[in-house]
Amino acid sequence: MDAFDALAHVVALHPRNGRLDGGRRRGTVSFGQRIAEPGGRHWKEWSVDISEAPFAARDLIRRDEAIDLYFSQNAFHGWRRLAQLSTLGALYQDLDYQRRATHAGKDPRVVAEGALAALDETGIPSPSFVMKTGRGLCLVWLHELLPRNALPRWQAVQKRLADILTPFGSDKAALDAARVFRVSGSLNSRADPLDAEVRMIWCNGSVGEPFRHVFSDLADEVLPHTRTGLLSLSAERARRKAEGMQVGGPARTLTVATWAETMLSDLQRLRTHRYPEGAIHPGERDRWLFCAATAMAWLCPHQVLERELSALAHEAAGWEGKETRGRMSSALARARMAAAGQRLEWDGREVDPRYRMKASTVVEWLEIESGEMREAGLRMLVESDRAREITAERQRDSRRRKGAQDRTALQAARLELGRKARFLQVSKGLTVRELADMLGVSAFQVSKAITEANAKG
Repeated sequence: MDAFDALAHVVALHPRNGRLDGGRRRGTVSFGQRIAEPGGRHWKEWSVDISEAPFAARDLIRRDEAIDLYFSQNAFHGWRRLAQLSTLGALYQDLDYQRRATHAGKDPRVVAEGALAALDETGIPSPSFVMKTGRGLCLVWLHELLPRNALPRWQAVQKRLADILTPFGSDKAALDAARVFRVSGSLNSRADPLDAEVRMIWCNGSVGEPFRHVFSDLADEVLPHTRTGLLSLSAERARRKAEGMQVGGPARTLTVATWAETMLSDLQRLRTHRYPEGAIHPGERDRWLFCAATAMAWLCPHQVLERELSALAHEAAGWEGKETRGRMSSALARARMAAAGQRLEWDGREVDPRYRMKASTVVEWLEIESGEMREAGLRMLVESDRAREITAERQRDSRRRKGAQDRTALQAARLELGRKARFLQVSKGLTVRELADMLGVSAFQVSKAITEANAKG
C-alpha cells in the first residue's frame, strides 16, 4: 500500500469534480504543521486552492518537510473554520487506542481488524481505508460531495460512529467538520522513530481508488433504526433507484441542527451583503456574533466551540480570544451545561440549556430590512411574505426535479382536453364516463376540463 502516498491521500479526500458532485468541489484545503523551535513546537497553518492541494502535499514530503504535517478532510471558503465550510466529502474517526488498556501496545493492524469486526457486527459499512498515524488509527468513509446544509445529518453519523468505536478509543473531540489529520508519508514526532511514518494499512477497494459510499445509504445504515425501519428504508431506496430518482442528496427534515445550520448560513450571507470587506461595523458586532454563537452551539462539539467562535469573532470583529470568551460567555456556558447533560426548566418542562433564537427575534435584533432579505438571498431570516415566496419557489423546483410540468402548461393541456371533450359531447352525444374511457383519463378530469373550457368560452 506504499502507492497511497501524500498525493494519492489528498486526491482521495479532494478529487476532481465528478458526476455526483455537481461541480461543487471548489474552495481551499488547509494544511497545518507543528514546527520545531527553541522551547517547543508551534502550530503553522496555511490554505491552498483545492486543485493544487495534492501537489502541495507531495512537494512538502519530497522536500523532507514531513514531520507533523496535517491537512483538512473537508473544503472551505478561505480559512479552516466551520463557519466557512464549503463542502463535505468524508466521514472519519480518530482512534487513540494506545490510551485504552485493552489495546495499548498492540500492533495497529490487529487493532484495525478488531475495529472493522466491531463495525461489521453492528451492521455498519466498512470504511474506505484505514491509516496508521504513529500513535493511533484514522478510519475514513469517503462519500460523494455534499453541500454544507447536509452538516446536521453528517454530524449525527459522526457521533454514532464514535459511540460504536468507543472501545477502541474514538476521540470525541475530533468529530467536527473542520478537523485535520496527518498526511500519508509524514512522520509523527511523538511516536517511536521506527514506526513514526503515517501510511495506509487497510483499503476497501483498490489503493488507487478506495470505495466511495453514497452518503444517504451510509447514513441509513449507521443511524439507529428498528429492523423493520431498515427494511423499509432498503425498499424505499430500491424503489427510488428503479424510478431513476436521486438517492444521494441530504435529508430535508427540519431538526434543531438544520435550523442552526440555516441560521448560521443566513447570518454569513447577511454579513457578506452588508460588509463586503468582511469586518462588521462597531455597534452591531455583539448582536451578530451572539446570534452566530447560539447557532454554532448546536453545530460544534463543545470541545471545539470556543476555538471556532474565537476564529469567527477575530475574522468578523477583530476580537482576540479573551475578549470573545468574555462577551460570549453565556453562550459558551450554556453549551458546556448541555454537554454535561444538564437541563433547565422552562414553561413547566425540562429543556436543553442552549439558546435557540426565533428568526423573527434575529430579524428585529439585526434590523434586517425587506430589501436585504431578497438581495442577500436569506432563507430563514425573512418576513412571512418572503417566506411564502421561498416555499412556493422550493415547491416549483421540487416538481420540476420530479419531472412535473409547469402549472401554465398543465392549465393549457386541461383547456385543450376540455374543448375536445365538449366537441365530442355535443357532436356524438357521449356521456362524461364514455368520454373518460375514450380519452384515457378519469371522469373527474373530464368534468373539470369541460367546466374550464366552458368558462373560457
